[in-house]
Amino acid sequence: MERTMQTIQTDVLIAGAGSGGFGAAIRLARANPDLSITVVEAMNRFGGSSTVGGVNCWEPGVGGPGIHYELYERLAREAAKIGIGKSEHAPTAAEPYGLSLIEPDGSYERTLRRSALDGAEWRRVHFEPDAMGAMMETMLRESGNVAILYGTRLTDAVRDGRVIQSVRAVHLRTGETTEYRARYYIDCTGGVHLARMAGCRTAYGEESKEAYREPSAPASASRVVNGVTLLYRLTKREAPAAAQPEPQADEEARSWMERMRPVAAIGAYPNGDWNVNVLPVMQGQEFHSLSYEEAMDICRRRIGAHWQKLRKLDFFADYRLRETFPLAGIRESHRLVGRHVLREQDVRAGFLRQDRREELIAYADHALDTHGESHIDGPNLKELAMPYGVPLDCLLPQELDNLIVATRGASFTHIAAASCRLSRTMMALGEAAGIATAIAVEAGTGYSAADAGLIRERLQLPAFEEKLKREWGLV
Repeated sequence: MERTMQTIQTDVLIAGAGSGGFGAAIRLARANPDLSITVVEAMNRFGGSSTVGGVNCWEPGVGGPGIHYELYERLAREAAKIGIGKSEHAPTAAEPYGLSLIEPDGSYERTLRRSALDGAEWRRVHFEPDAMGAMMETMLRESGNVAILYGTRLTDAVRDGRVIQSVRAVHLRTGETTEYRARYYIDCTGGVHLARMAGCRTAYGEESKEAYREPSAPASASRVVNGVTLLYRLTKREAPAAAQPEPQADEEARSWMERMRPVAAIGAYPNGDWNVNVLPVMQGQEFHSLSYEEAMDICRRRIGAHWQKLRKLDFFADYRLRETFPLAGIRESHRLVGRHVLREQDVRAGFLRQDRREELIAYADHALDTHGESHIDGPNLKELAMPYGVPLDCLLPQELDNLIVATRGASFTHIAAASCRLSRTMMALGEAAGIATAIAVEAGTGYSAADAGLIRERLQLPAFEEKLKREWGLV
């Protein structure tokens, strides 16, 4: 007998529980406690790449007056859950890794800037992934109007003209499919999966110079995207043994290690363990050309080869591999082509000189940072001189009125996405999307009513810009 598919009504459906999904859900839940909000997530906890994917740090970078402050403060009340990291060791040929060590009296405010600073001055936030994911969930459950569905993946979307009517999602354990009908949808998946299902225009790979006149773009477009990393964790030998066996390197993995000689960014956990981020483990184009399972298997073997080399260094002699993380650290895949596309020129101009200054709803100052293969050829593609902003239209598709995105797959060029992809920036995009949704609900319209000026006011961004100008001596 054929099973009847269940249909669930919700005011807002959020696809993806990464940093963007958390930012969107918490802002919206607090802005309008009467709304029903449903979060659909394939993994088993909140945080996405920053928890399940092992990217267990917030890189140095400009923040805003956002929810990240509350997350940090609440975790800081618990022992050995979060700490401030200071760069202490730069990579060398003999020791190809950078170290970020916990600074006992580190200041959170010092983590909120990267641009125009020497790397030795950077401060990061290092945290326990389980604690971070649990705190995100706790804060959302406190709101009382957010339903969280783990182990659930979207499969398709039904669209009528400029509106998504419904989506279907499958429970990965039971195989049951459920239809969700919502008034508004927020796509916080890394590869803008919901936007793609609904037929929105997207981009993939490097754009040609002709496309957006970016100074550093190659003459011809390509399928090259930023590299992928599979992170792993080290612990002291005397610590209880992990259930997970060490990944075994094969001939391909050892050959990759000798050929690529990758550098690793290694950060301390508050309990003394190490987080190892190999830069990168696989070219992005190669990863996305394979099935996820096949690509992950190759990545695990390459991690095994990397650890075989790393463990021979005296510094790591007393450590063993505790775990490899179950989710790949994907830096780039499909990107929305929205109402505005953030370009290299916008990133380089800085928030005071870029186009659409009055529409900026989030800020960043991370480097234009590519890993692996790249055809971009401009000078100084690394650190930035000052922060830049993301206009609201980078979150809005051209084709739909009830969808907004808040993810690394927002409307950025390949070059701009190399900077605009870090966790706290994604959280800020999510907060803007949450407030935009609250405003649209109040107006009873689509996202066309979500005026950027009103979003900026509710996020207190004009005052934040004045603070930035004072700190940078621009007033």
